[in-house]
Amino acid sequence: MMMALLFFSLALFFSRKHRPFSSVSSHQNNDQKGSSDDAKEEEPSSLSSSSAGERSALLEKKENEKEVQKKTERYECPDVHKNCEYDGAVVLDGVAVGPTKSISDCCEKCANTSGCNVYVFCDESWCKGQCWLKRVENPDVERPKLRNGATEGDANVPWTSGMLMKDFVKSENVGEEGGGETRVKTLKEQVSIQTPVGKFTIHLKPEWHRKSVEYLTDLAETENACQGKSCKLYRVEPGFLVQGVLRSFVVRANKETFQFQKLMEYGDVGWAGGSAGPDFFVYLGEKPATWLKFDHTIWGTVEDPASLEVLEKIVKTDSHTPGGPNTMRFLKEEMPISVL
Repeated sequence: MMMALLFFSLALFFSRKHRPFSSVSSHQNNDQKGSSDDAKEEEPSSLSSSSAGERSALLEKKENEKEVQKKTERYECPDVHKNCEYDGAVVLDGVAVGPTKSISDCCEKCANTSGCNVYVFCDESWCKGQCWLKRVENPDVERPKLRNGATEGDANVPWTSGMLMKDFVKSENVGEEGGGETRVKTLKEQVSIQTPVGKFTIHLKPEWHRKSVEYLTDLAETENACQGKSCKLYRVEPGFLVQGVLRSFVVRANKETFQFQKLMEYGDVGWAGGSAGPDFFVYLGEKPATWLKFDHTIWGTVEDPASLEVLEKIVKTDSHTPGGPNTMRFLKEEMPISVL
């Protein structure tokens, strides 16, 4: 009888001793763990329904993460294509990138270069070690075209190409149709170009070319639009021009041109080479540029004396003609600029 009473007392003692631990473990952190049976015994019904909701949210989160992972894996370095040369806007050419050992090294350089999401590498004798870094505006939806109309897998193409999921434009320009309605973008009347030697103001002319003005407005209103020194001045010609590039890795580029029936005059601003940009120039000739005819899309003008003085100061900055006499004159040090 005494032995039975002793065993009953010990059982009651251990039962009371372990119960609080299971209660605490169900409400506090897992550093104090009771048995799973105890936790289930004291779990309130409200906690059970809440846990079901949390489990559902967790499962949904995991599914989303899997989709993101699948999407990302398509653009990891191993996703490369041999005998294939992707086209795209050049960010850095083979000379600027320098000798490269492998396609993996080329991919790594693209990953570490702002604006790059396409890379091509050549390992043949005549182009051994060349790595070109390029970009398309949205690798998520836009596959870069093959150069010169080649087909992928053509043994005559010595290049290997790949893509990375980075540095693409984030949204369409406002003013395009979407969601059943068209939003009209409010355009800026002027933008300022900040340079290391001062600021000059461009008065925008949407009546000359609206799409170009929309692009300049987006550059001015988008944070870090000129990240990675993508906007810069690089060429000067006394009595002729100051030239640069207004490239952005986050703003959708202008792709339209318009041969406005107007000869360029002192202070006029347009896209260079008859293109849609991003290279631009400010004309600084005393007389109308009759030899340029109507080949350039003009979208702005520099008018105020202070701005024109800054441009003339830039013309006098140290420059050279690396191609020899009577060739293009370039700044010895490119000037990074921003659009305000």
